[in-house]
Amino acid sequence: MRRPNVVFVFADQMRAQATGYAGDVNAETPALDRLAAISINVTHAVSGHPVCCPYRASLLTGQYPLTHGVYINDVPLAPNGPTIAECFAAAGYDTAYIGKWHLYGSPGGRNERRGTYIPREHGMGFDTWKAFECNHDYMASPYYEGDDPEPKLWEGYDAIAQTDAACAYLRDGARSETPFFLVLSWGPPHDPYDRVPEAYKARFRDKEIELRPNVAEGDRDEAIETLRGYYAHIAALDDCVAKLLATLDETGLAEDTIFVFTSDHGDMHLSQGLRTKHVPWDESIRVPFLLRYPRAVGDVGREVSLLLDAPDIMPTLLGLCDLPVPATVEGRDVSRRLLGQAPCDPQDAALLAVPVSYWMLRMQGMLPYRGLRTLRYTYVRNTRGPWLLYDNEVDPYQTHNLCGHVAYAGIQAELEAELRRRLDQMGDEFLPGEAYLERDGLAHYEEVNVAWGSVPTMWGLESLSH
Repeated sequence: MRRPNVVFVFADQMRAQATGYAGDVNAETPALDRLAAISINVTHAVSGHPVCCPYRASLLTGQYPLTHGVYINDVPLAPNGPTIAECFAAAGYDTAYIGKWHLYGSPGGRNERRGTYIPREHGMGFDTWKAFECNHDYMASPYYEGDDPEPKLWEGYDAIAQTDAACAYLRDGARSETPFFLVLSWGPPHDPYDRVPEAYKARFRDKEIELRPNVAEGDRDEAIETLRGYYAHIAALDDCVAKLLATLDETGLAEDTIFVFTSDHGDMHLSQGLRTKHVPWDESIRVPFLLRYPRAVGDVGREVSLLLDAPDIMPTLLGLCDLPVPATVEGRDVSRRLLGQAPCDPQDAALLAVPVSYWMLRMQGMLPYRGLRTLRYTYVRNTRGPWLLYDNEVDPYQTHNLCGHVAYAGIQAELEAELRRRLDQMGDEFLPGEAYLERDGLAHYEEVNVAWGSVPTMWGLESLSH
């Protein structure tokens, strides 16, 4: 029997809460809502290192950042084992990558290679290639195709043009006997929030935006303004999802295609008074993860309470396709849990690990951290000691830090013991960030040399004692 095709689609900076099916009244996501109704919805998918390049490197290698070496942005990925594309190619798959890449890196530490041609040997096993290192002007977006070193320009809004290219690839795939592995990587809904077609901006220009309760009164105006553009991007991506699903149906590919929609990490949007990502709160770490595979699980949607992190994606997709998982992979193959062939562990936990304080962490006065996200709790310690503890069941917006509270001392001790066990298992000594930068020759990167605490927050160095 022919192995299934795989279409892996991921957005940049789309948090789990920002869809209609997740209960967000601001979101206009009818296609994603329909997809959720016929898919496996992994309710606790997380980005354990919620930053662009570390996630992408984990996706390709199945490893945690301290192993693959990309624990700050723009570090070139140099895999020490087969990548996910190489594994699929070795099994006879055609492989394709379309969109944002961000793994070629800038070894000078100044983002100097974000616009340069990416040589074929840095394509990590992808045959078909329409990609660009990093660009956030979605209305004037270049890309490189194959071995052509001359840049081309996506027409209009890049996510739509990239989706059209993916649909053309799918139509070609329908005429072939060869299974395929296609990755489509969108830049939105990452800021800037004005670089979206007018038709989508107009839908949110005067719309009332309901903020999460953990956005402070003084931050409301800024949060509402940025969220209008954020949801406009998401509405555009939702139409792209609709186009992809329609193409799979029209070509007869849907039944035998594993279709995944997810994101590399979330975005705080002033929840907890914080901007962007990097941090261990749910708005930053939790991401959507929908998996549709009609041949294996039908078209009846169901929720799976599973802690799925970026390193788990590679082995899980390989497992779903009955392909071997390389020994270099650190993530878990949870395919049997997704298929309902094995129970989920209610004590499961995802590792949260940001080994180095850089850019927004430094600007907001935050130290490197390690932690766990379980189905119920979030526990985090930084290099000074225990930092955060939330009971997410009773406090879903994480407004009451219980770290050090007598009533939760037993829970904190259990989570601390499990965290230490996980770190010991991985050989993670939880050294100061400077030790890793010196070890790996990364101390010159501009992102790790910005001023400490230039953006004051309640979570800065002066308040870490709580």
